[in-house]
Amino acid sequence: MEHLSLNILLFLPLIFCVIIAGPWFPNHEVQIRRTAKAFASLLFVYSIFFVALFDFTKIGYQLIETIEFANGQRWFEPIGASFELGIDGLSLILVVLTSFIVLLASIASKPTIRKRHKLYYSMLFLLTFAILGVFLAKDLFLFFLFWELELIPMYFLISIWGSGRKEYSAMKFVLYTFLGSIFMLASILALYFYNFGQTGNLTFDISAYNAINAPFILSLLCFIGFFIAFAVKVPIVPFHTWLPDAHVDAPTPISMILAGILLKMGGYGLIRFNLGFFPEIIKFLAPILVILGVINIIYGALIALVQDDLKKLVAYSSVSHMGIVLLGLGALSVVGVSGAVFQMVAHGVISAGLFMAVGIIYLRCHTRQISEFGGLGQVMPRAMYFTLIITLASLGLPLLIGFAAETLVFYGAFTSNFASNAILSNIPIQVWSVIGIFGIILTAAYLLWMIQKVFYGNMFEKWKNIHDLTPHEVVVMLAIVTVIVVFGLYPTGVTHIFIPTVKGLLSNIIL
Repeated sequence: MEHLSLNILLFLPLIFCVIIAGPWFPNHEVQIRRTAKAFASLLFVYSIFFVALFDFTKIGYQLIETIEFANGQRWFEPIGASFELGIDGLSLILVVLTSFIVLLASIASKPTIRKRHKLYYSMLFLLTFAILGVFLAKDLFLFFLFWELELIPMYFLISIWGSGRKEYSAMKFVLYTFLGSIFMLASILALYFYNFGQTGNLTFDISAYNAINAPFILSLLCFIGFFIAFAVKVPIVPFHTWLPDAHVDAPTPISMILAGILLKMGGYGLIRFNLGFFPEIIKFLAPILVILGVINIIYGALIALVQDDLKKLVAYSSVSHMGIVLLGLGALSVVGVSGAVFQMVAHGVISAGLFMAVGIIYLRCHTRQISEFGGLGQVMPRAMYFTLIITLASLGLPLLIGFAAETLVFYGAFTSNFASNAILSNIPIQVWSVIGIFGIILTAAYLLWMIQKVFYGNMFEKWKNIHDLTPHEVVVMLAIVTVIVVFGLYPTGVTHIFIPTVKGLLSNIIL
């Protein structure tokens, strides 16, 4: 690990952004695309090196790096903020997921992005820089800055290259996230000043706040502040209403990133901060997490069941599947929380594949209305088979990655010795899990219905001349299907990365 640098990993996308955006780079579409794909490939390969050399026997941050001035002062010395990076199993798996999805999105951009290529790819890499900063920051102040920075490129990526009510959807996304961030900032400052009052030390170091022994009311309010910010991003019902609009109006590659990575920022925050900082509070509120998770699962599935727009169906499917993450987190067991992390990874890959499939169909048919399709499998057999595998993974078919993740969550919930808080819920978690499984049945219903309506049956005359996948599209779909199958057959290849970190985060919780 001594030969790897988190600063290099973090700043590579920013360097790529500056190179492409600069006046020295030619404004030539083909050259911009090829360069962007080469840059994204380099980032992905470099992130894989961290997996190869990571010490999975250690709990906690590794390869901690701090940027200091020549006189030894920290980045923002007066307030105790440091430009400090660190990586553990939880952040590592999400960093690799980020670089993988960004690489696929850069490839998928070829047929979709038709204008202002320099600005588009520079914004794509600026977004990547912000997301990696969220996962790598070991300083709360730095984390918050990266959390907010992500809004800028995402706004432009939706509002410029999107469709429909793109400006409205982009602004709605920004406002929801920004308003949620206000509560998180208040919680960060409350912990910061409390810690200063107790220790006399000005610091935003995340490690200093793990299992902080603050008064119950203060911890509860801070927990709620963090939770609101992350609930918007997950998203948790009723904070989810920005998601369908953003997905429907965003271009396909950005929908892949939005569902594949950005939603995971919320899950990451819940695990890193709500669970890591407030073990006593999360034990008290765990029943609420379970209930909200089941609501997400059932509500998302029911709404998806009545959608006629392909993108909205997949968007509400994301709401449902992220509810499984909440259920696993509420189980408060190593198996359950590990399942929640695995579900974030599995959903990241699967949702990116589903939005890619929707984008492929829309590019050829210029409609997303399911009622207008039928028999597309006759002229798009490769698209049909790839989409079918991704769909089967989403509904939890055994030996695919979705099944492995969901099995961990539900097994963790059923075997949890979690005791219901009678004030909040006197229904055992096992009962809530059974209700959640009903949502999985609904998932199979709407996804199989979607496949049947789009690819099977009689084909309209107007679709007879559309063509199958291009080489670029085959590369993206094949990469996604490969991950789905390989880690469905060998889930340990993913879980061994983050399970020690999960054990460390749960070490302060006595069940």
